This record gives sequence, structure tokens and C-alpha cells, in this order.
Amino acid sequence: MGYLGNIKIQYFIRFFSSLIPAYVIERLFWQARGMDVQMVVYCHIIYSLAIVLMEVPSGILADRFGRKPLIVISYVLAVIEIVILLFAHSFWMFALAMAGTGTGSALFSGANNALLYDSLLAGGKQGEFEKLLGRLSAVDFAGHVIAMLSGGLLADKMGFELNYMISIGSMGIAFLFTLLLKEPPMVTKAERGAISQVKQAMSLFKKQPLVLIYCASGMLLGACLAQLDEFWQLVMEGIGIPVALFGLVGALLTASRVPGNLLAYKLKERFSYQAILNAIFLVNILGYVTIFFTRSAWNLIPVALVSLVAGIAEPLVMGYLHHRTESRYRATAESFASLGLQGMSVLAGLVFGFVSVRFSIFAGFLPLAVICAAWLIVFQFQKSVSPDSHAASGTHPPA
Repeated sequence: MGYLGNIKIQYFIRFFSSLIPAYVIERLFWQARGMDVQMVVYCHIIYSLAIVLMEVPSGILADRFGRKPLIVISYVLAVIEIVILLFAHSFWMFALAMAGTGTGSALFSGANNALLYDSLLAGGKQGEFEKLLGRLSAVDFAGHVIAMLSGGLLADKMGFELNYMISIGSMGIAFLFTLLLKEPPMVTKAERGAISQVKQAMSLFKKQPLVLIYCASGMLLGACLAQLDEFWQLVMEGIGIPVALFGLVGALLTASRVPGNLLAYKLKERFSYQAILNAIFLVNILGYVTIFFTRSAWNLIPVALVSLVAGIAEPLVMGYLHHRTESRYRATAESFASLGLQGMSVLAGLVFGFVSVRFSIFAGFLPLAVICAAWLIVFQFQKSVSPDSHAASGTHPPA
């Protein structure tokens, strides 16, 4: 089985790390501990800043010293984060937890997909990256669905704290599985100097501008989606959905991403990247506008549609990036993409928080629609960019 055994281990890691019932009542738990929307936004800015500071260094470390150590450390920090949140009663405790989880996310982001791609590359299966990334995301969402279905009921009957205790145990199991990962070989070795390694990764975006354009599109979609992921519970509360049903609603929203995860690799065989991303942006624009105007249970429809197309975007964009990246700077290149995502998330979060606090949680989604519409117009000019060169490894789908 060799390095392909990492795939099965990652299924277990993704399942248990998503089996976190604390997430279903997270915003309500924070609210009960005195955290309003603006304070939550500030905490997530701290989270994003931690990623900004650590993202590129973590990618360099992963490419130079291996991906497994960083993944293991990231899960240690994830367990510590939930423990801190369980006992948090002040803004600074929540901020400390977010700083820790931001650091862990930075360690995980580039290393995880790099380990997945190079494990496939070692077994000659790199062409299946999008398919397996989609399946891993589906397993991830399956864990979320179970956590949400049980978490809503547990919170309604037993209080919020039990959800956090169960989450600590589940994340601990995920950490134990990370110890079983096997470091795959790198086809090409990392540069000796960190600066040279960064230059190599940055040259990818310069030499292949479509990689930069598609990654930027994914970053923007992810930054806007982050606001929906963080505040959908307040939207549900605003339209009168009882807490006992939050788990069911969250499970349905999470499950709506699975078809996109599983079919993304098929869609890219039939449609161009630009056509697919155009459709995703249009759904996002219409979805956010509808959330603003709809103040009833019908709001579930646009929220679900935005979640549905989000499942397509991640494997599509990540596949485009990794097929065109060499092993020696694979994690570093994805770290730059993640860095951009966090930068955009900070800006989107500030706008969302400003509008939400002064008007309503629903109003916060209207500027997100405007941002997506502006990028969609700019995105149309990518046709003038010359096609990028062939990937260093793997297939090279048409742009």
C-alpha cells in the first residue's frame, strides 16, 4: 500500500476533526459569554493575523522538514483551543484561543494538501487529486452533519458546555491518527535558503498568471463564505428557528456541499474553469442579495445554494494549483494562497461586522454581494491572459 495508506488515515483524521458538536452552538456560546458580533469579528481578525504571520514560514518548514510534523502540531493546538474556549469568560481568552487555532491552521493548510498530493504522486495517482480531495471533504462534512444533528439536541437538553467536552475528545482522537501518517518523498527537493524557496513559489504565480487569477477567485469566494459559516446561527435566530433545530439546519447546510465536492473533478472535464467559476460567483451574488431581502424561513434556500456551490470551488481551485506546482515548494505555494484568503477574510469581516452591528445581521450580506459582483466583472478580463505553461507534474486541464 505504501504512501497511499496516508489516504485512509486522512479519512479518519478528517472525520474525527469535524465531529465537533461545539461548532453548532459556537456563536450562541460566545454570545452567552458576552461576545457580540463586533467582538467576534475582532477575534477572527486575530485568527487571520496569526495565519498571516505563520502561513509562509509554515509552508517553508513543511517543504524543508516534512509535512507530518506540522500536521501533528496543528492538531495539538486544535485540542488546546477547545479547552481554552470551554473555560473562556473574557474577550482576551477567546482571542488567545483564536490566536492558537490560527497558528494551527497555518501549520495545517499547506502541509495537509501537500502531503496528500505527494502521497498520490508517489503511487502514480496524482491525477486523482481533485476526486480524493472532494471525497475527503465529503467525509469531513459527514462528521459535521453527525456533530450538528447531535449537537443541537445535546445543547438544548444538557447545555452548551457538554458539547465542548465531547469536542475535546473527538479532536484528541484525530490527533492520535496524525501520528500514523507516513512522510511521502518529495520528487524535487526544497531550496536550501528560505528566501530562494519563497522566490520559487512566487515565481509560479508570475509565470502562470491563470494560477494567480483562479486562486484569487477562490480566496474571494472563501472570504465571503467565511462570514456565512461564522454567522449562519445568528441568521437562523433572526428568522425564528429554535436552537433545538440548529443541528438539523446545520446538517442540511453542510450536506449541501457534498455533491459539489464529489462532482468537481467531473465538472472540470466538461466545462472550462472560467465557466464554472462564473456560475459560482453568480450564485453567490444572488444568494447574498436574497439573504438580505428575505427575513423568513425561506432564507434557508439561498444559504443552502451558496453552500452547495462552495463545495465545488475548493477542490477545483486547489487542484488547479497543485497540478502546476513542484514538490519542492508545494506547501509554500499553497501557503501564499491561504495567506491571500486570510487577508481577504479580514477585509470582508470588517465590512460585514461594521454593517451588521449598525443595521442587522441580514444587512451584512449585501456588501458581500457587491464585492462578488465587482470581482465577477474584473474576472471576465482573464481571457486576455496567455495560457499558463504545463504543470510540473500531473495533468494540465484546459483553462
